[in-house]
Amino acid sequence: MRDYYLENDKKGVSELLFTYKQIASLNETETHIYQYVIKNIPEVIKMSVRDIADEAHVSTATVIRFCQKLNCQGFVEFKTKLKLFHEGMILPHTDDEIDMILDFFEYAKSQEFQNKIKKFVQYVQKADSIFFLGIGTSGLLGKYGARYFSNIGYFSHGIEDPYYPPPIDNGRNLLLIVLSESGETREIIDQLKMYQAKNIKIVAITNKAGTTIDQMADFSIYYYVKDMILPQTYNISTQVPVLYILERVTRELQNSEEKALPLKFSSRNI
Repeated sequence: MRDYYLENDKKGVSELLFTYKQIASLNETETHIYQYVIKNIPEVIKMSVRDIADEAHVSTATVIRFCQKLNCQGFVEFKTKLKLFHEGMILPHTDDEIDMILDFFEYAKSQEFQNKIKKFVQYVQKADSIFFLGIGTSGLLGKYGARYFSNIGYFSHGIEDPYYPPPIDNGRNLLLIVLSESGETREIIDQLKMYQAKNIKIVAITNKAGTTIDQMADFSIYYYVKDMILPQTYNISTQVPVLYILERVTRELQNSEEKALPLKFSSRNI
């Protein structure tokens, strides 16, 4: 959610409705209006200021003050923002998401993408220690990547705590693999500054080029899928490409001559 506001602020998009600060500023009567609006958004979008006042049992002047508390100049702007808020809460059609994933896999066949995978592999092969860093869903994917890398002999650590201190290198070649869909997560950016100060190599897996994290990384790989973010909630953009990138890199590592591992058999099969 924080990434969503940061990106939209850069584009000049006005602040969305119903932020914590806005709701906290409402008095008892205005909170009553808010409760009515949030429970009846499709109907409210079609209503007049008088209709809302009648339904909420308040005056039209109170409704106007409510709109102003939400950083709207008047009722018209409030309804415009409310409509955008409502449209943003509608989940994309399943087929649209499938098309995005298929587009990514088509891109994954390109020589450009294959070259990026090879370069990613080279960074991993040169590292003595590997760390994954991410927050939220990206943190969980980092844990997955750390386990997947460890499974093929590249022991890795997954870090979800954005305030976890960076390791001391002691002359070793350390690699940080950072995951961020937006590429603008502030806590991650703050961490990257400390990793850079220790001359630790940084590889970023992010959705698009030109973001702050992309510019801070030594190398980045992108997956170019459409952002899907519900207002006031969380990023629901597909993460299938991230899983593919992580698994594709491990396949390349496993096929390399340097650290190819023999098959491991369970004792139950002996």
